[in-house]
Amino acid sequence: MLFWFAMHNYIYINRYYLAFFAITLIYFLNMFLDVMEIDAAQYAAISREMSENKSFLQVYDRGKDYLDKPPLLFWLSSISFMIFGVSNFTYKLPSVLILLLGLYSTYRFTLLWYDKQRALFAAFILACSQAYFLITNDVRTDGNLLSMVIFSIWQLSQFLKSGKWKNLVLGAIGVGAAMLAKGPIGMVVPAAAIGADLIYKQHWKMIFNPKWLVFLIIVAIILLPMAIGLYLQFDLHPEKTVYDLQGPSGLKFFFWTQSFGRLTGDIYWNNGAPFHFFIYTILWDFQPWVLLFFVALTRKIIILFKERFHANKDKEYMSLFGFVLIFLALSSSQYKLPHYLFVIFPFAAIITSDFLCSLESNWFNKIKKIQFVFMHLFIVAVITGYVLFFYPQNYTHIIFMCILFLLSWYIYLQKKYNLTDKLILSTVFISATFNFCLTTHIYPQLMTYQTQAYAGKFAYQNNIPHNMFYTYRTRAHALDFYARRAVEEINLDSIKYLKTGTYIYTHQEGLNDIMQRDNNFKIIKSMAHYHITALKLPFLMKNTRHDHTEKRYIIQKI
Repeated sequence: MLFWFAMHNYIYINRYYLAFFAITLIYFLNMFLDVMEIDAAQYAAISREMSENKSFLQVYDRGKDYLDKPPLLFWLSSISFMIFGVSNFTYKLPSVLILLLGLYSTYRFTLLWYDKQRALFAAFILACSQAYFLITNDVRTDGNLLSMVIFSIWQLSQFLKSGKWKNLVLGAIGVGAAMLAKGPIGMVVPAAAIGADLIYKQHWKMIFNPKWLVFLIIVAIILLPMAIGLYLQFDLHPEKTVYDLQGPSGLKFFFWTQSFGRLTGDIYWNNGAPFHFFIYTILWDFQPWVLLFFVALTRKIIILFKERFHANKDKEYMSLFGFVLIFLALSSSQYKLPHYLFVIFPFAAIITSDFLCSLESNWFNKIKKIQFVFMHLFIVAVITGYVLFFYPQNYTHIIFMCILFLLSWYIYLQKKYNLTDKLILSTVFISATFNFCLTTHIYPQLMTYQTQAYAGKFAYQNNIPHNMFYTYRTRAHALDFYARRAVEEINLDSIKYLKTGTYIYTHQEGLNDIMQRDNNFKIIKSMAHYHITALKLPFLMKNTRHDHTEKRYIIQKI
């Protein structure tokens, strides 16, 4: 009896630490998973190349000019490679640490305007959103952008309250870093959120405060190294062609074309996504909170109308205006991808947390029960994944998942916990159960079908020289990253001149081409291949998977 009492007391006292441990454990395990094609693998390969050639101001991809993304991610990961060596973990390490800063910044910003409970729950809501779990695995530029944006908004909000130079300087550093992460949107989001809040409250003195000039100067200094690199690499070389743009200005591309050009049509990128595209994508990316968020957002907007748009000077409107204005702006873009929306998820977390902590007990009881029942769909998804998709290889991770799941039920049933704790923490532990299954079982199984990574590891682990390993019609960034070099693509006319013992990675059509030209090759490895970032149900179903994969080969000349 004494033992059970001590255990109950321990769980209650440490309930938030246990929840945070469950979440960060998944982040940590995600860092060991292979990088995914296309974006993450490309960024990892560029970072490795940068760590090798030490070209920090001018960015190259396979030795060719690269202009798409700003260099912050490449700088951080290449430095990590130089210190700790090249690996999945060291590529993801800087970005995951910055994501933790994003959680802390969300907590501190919320604490400025609300109470400690709302601040803590806002951080938890963001931390166990599917978007956050995803970007600790599939590391792209969006994690750095999200974190530096909310960091800058926290610091600038503190500046607005205290007037301290320290906070203005840190806010400027945050905005500069956000722009180095993904371009002008790193400035647009804080400007939209804070600017709309100040205009709504009619704080004209603060809007025209001359200290903002210092802010802009600091941001410019932060951007200066990148600007110099862009000017040297592109503006001084009008003869270059990049992304079908003849003689592009690197500076114009960064400050206008790559971001605002998607709204104005200055760039040809257009994937035909409809205006309501992000309404669909948020249904998954902000799980398991999305239903609560929709209600919370609607409530916030209704309150604005009820107040007849008379601003309360003591309230913050940054989260509401920041989310709505940026959501509408991104929805107007010609080119949309789900992760573009991640930058405003801290606002969504704050809105949701405020809503939950404002509910009266009778309404809260109903919502708590609906949410808890809804969360069990994630457990159904786990069981479905085991039965229909991938059988478990061992049962160690299942035991840990059961512990997490039982913790969610334990907290839900205990009378000692308040209603908000029950809803938030039970949701966190069920979400952790689901994502622990993804990280320790589903993703490792899926990665076996990313054969470019296997081929790259094969070349590196067997110390195959550069001139003895090629790719034919199957070039990929994961191949380059894991081979620790840019693997050369061979043409068909050169096949007959290859030395005995040379390896080639290719697909079925490539194999047919090669064997017709020179049949002195043997198959070393035959692999089932699938583009795992574009999953479809027929591939996931184990009974039909074979019909939806293609063959990839490593062959050797004999």
